[in-house]
This record gives sequence, C-alpha cells and structure tokens, in this order.
Amino acid sequence: MLKIKSSTRLVFILKDIVIKIPLSRRGYLQGKNEKTLWDKYNHLNMLGELRWERFGIVCMKRYSPLNRIPNGYVNWTKRNILELNVINCDLYNVKNWGQDENLNPILIDYGINEYISTLY
Repeated sequence: MLKIKSSTRLVFILKDIVIKIPLSRRGYLQGKNEKTLWDKYNHLNMLGELRWERFGIVCMKRYSPLNRIPNGYVNWTKRNILELNVINCDLYNVKNWGQDENLNPILIDYGINEYISTLY
C-alpha cells in the first residue's frame, strides 16, 4: 500500500521505506540536515535509519506509527542532539515519531535546525 503526504516535502510511504522529496528550499535543507544529523548521531539509536540522501531527497527505513510520545524522550533528545533543541521544533508532534521492532520510540522527522525553523 502506498501513502503520500506533503508539506515542505512530498513523502511516499512504501512497505519498508519512506522517500522524502523536497518541494521547496526548506524541504531541501531538511533533507540535507537529516543526513548531517544521521551521520553525527545515529549511534544514539534514536533516529530513524537513513538509507541514503541525494540532492535533498531522502530514503529512510519505515517505522510503525507511535500513539504518543512521552515527554522524557523529547527532553532526552533535545539534551543529546543540541541541533534539535530549537524553539520552533515540533518534537512533541507524535507524527514525527515511529517505533522500532522493540517498540522503542524512533524520531523519523529530524530535518529541522535553528536556521531551518525560521523559514516558515
């Protein structure tokens, strides 16, 4: 089953992967930033697995949806990934999270940073 969503990026949700295609400069920068954050913080096991990024287009592993995100996970993420500790960051939005095979929360939309957050 294929689902399609859009905002600053057109998102194709396939069986095992998600493809995010930028629709704007902000979407392009989000894709590039996801690659940067993945390379820097993937060892924390909190970020959705980024398979590849090219020209701002991102391919990620697909995760099951999460029903709610405990404040502790958001606070932990902001403390450990300082780039995500921004005022306009929507880490409290449950749609930005999924869960892995062990039912642990995984951040699946992490392309924001201080500069990108000002481009609304």
